[in-house]
Formats: sequence, structure tokens, C-alpha cells
Amino acid sequence: MAEPAVPVPAATIILLRDGPSSPEVLLVERSVESEFLPRLYVFPGGRVDDEDRELVGRLDGVDAESASRVPSLDPQLALCFLVAAIRETYEETGIVLARRVGESALVGAEVAAALAPHRLEVQNHERSFREIVEAEDLVLAADQLAVHGRWITPELVPRRFDTLFFTARTPPGQEASHDGIESTGHVWLSPEEAVAQSRRGERNIIFPTRCNLESLCGFGSSDAALAASRARAVPPVLPRIVDRDGAKRLEIRNDAGYPTTFEEIRLPPAT
Repeated sequence: MAEPAVPVPAATIILLRDGPSSPEVLLVERSVESEFLPRLYVFPGGRVDDEDRELVGRLDGVDAESASRVPSLDPQLALCFLVAAIRETYEETGIVLARRVGESALVGAEVAAALAPHRLEVQNHERSFREIVEAEDLVLAADQLAVHGRWITPELVPRRFDTLFFTARTPPGQEASHDGIESTGHVWLSPEEAVAQSRRGERNIIFPTRCNLESLCGFGSSDAALAASRARAVPPVLPRIVDRDGAKRLEIRNDAGYPTTFEEIRLPPAT
């Protein structure tokens, strides 16, 4: 039997904002032509790039010691996860989680609009995120991110990721927009409604995304949800495919901090 593929580091941000009666989260719809998770609704994110290490020094409010909160994760690598999460969120949604050097307030709509035309250049590696950050004299607001979960793709899957899920409040005044390439749509929904739509088959949401949505249900404000994220334990979650009563199930550990711990799955027939 072949050895499992080594998981690639990846990061995603669950962006929160206050809705009419409860927090809302941002979901982006992956393009039908996407190599990974086509047509599915996911949180913005992607793999950690080698270039993300170059911006570790531009992280604001977080250092290697505080980044070591994630169990079994090298602190320096944890810092790269933070950079990747902020970069990918900028690329896929236009949201800029940053502030000017020496300032406490996050940048607003004006800066986000000025940087928006460069999103695809960064995505296509025609221009580095570091170049944009330094040109605008920005630091990345890593202190705004709370570690919410860590999921590792099952060992049987050939393309595997070791993904950190963060939560963050959307900066005041900034508006999300999908990039039109990797993502072709976006929607703000309460976690409760997103889960309900998924269970009714109205919106395609995979098990890890739905589990993280479920863990954010029941809060009255974004601040309350973020506080809960900061207080969570973050054990690595490695789903397993198991047989239960003649059915295949995707299962996670019971102490992972999620309301749902399994999902029945259908595997393609053996050839």
C-alpha cells in the first residue's frame, strides 16, 4: 500500500460581520473550472506559499510565541499560515486585513478599493503580495485573527491539506467581491441558514466547512463568536473513512469541539 500523501499547509478565514439579528459569514462559490472543490461554497483561503515567509516580519500583534498556541505546529510555520490566510482573503474577496504602519485602525474601503485591481496579479504570481504591502506601508493585522480549527485531509485522499481555520471580523466599510476566476459568486449568510441550506441540498458545502459553520451557530454578535474562537481548544482533526452498519462514514474525533462528528458518504465503485 502506498504511503499517504504529505498534507500541504493551507489557511482559510471565516469572515464575520453582524447581520440583522445574528452574525453572518462569508462563503465564496468555487468556479466550475476550479481544480479544487469546483462548484462548492467555501471560506476564502488556499495553500501557504514559499513567498509568505517573506512577510512574517510584517505581521502585527502576533509573534512566534503567541503563534505556538496551535498544538504540534512549528511557531514559524504558524506565522506563515497567518500571512497566507490574509493574502488569500485579499485575493479571493478583496478584503484587506491590514493597517498602516504605526496606526491602530484597520484600513477602510478607500485602501481596499485602491488595492483591488492588483488581486489577479497576485493570484497569477505576476506581482508579489509583499510588493503591494510594502508599497502601501502596511502591516498585516494578524491580531484580528483567531484560530478556530485545524483540519487535515484524510489519508486515503491523494491531494491532502493541513488547513488552519481562522475567524476574523470584516473591517468596517470594506465590501467583499469575488474574483471572477477562482470564485464566481459569494454570499453572506448566518451560520444557521448556511447549515440549513446545505442539509436541504440548496447549497453545496463539504463536511469540514459545515462543521465549522455549526460551531459558530447560536451567537448573538460577531464579537461573541470571535471570543468563543479564541477560547477553543484546537486539536488536529483528521477525518477517517470507516464502515458503520454497512455504510461508509466520514468520522472525526468526539473531542474535536464540533456538534456533528460524522457524515455518511458514497464512494465511487471500485474499478
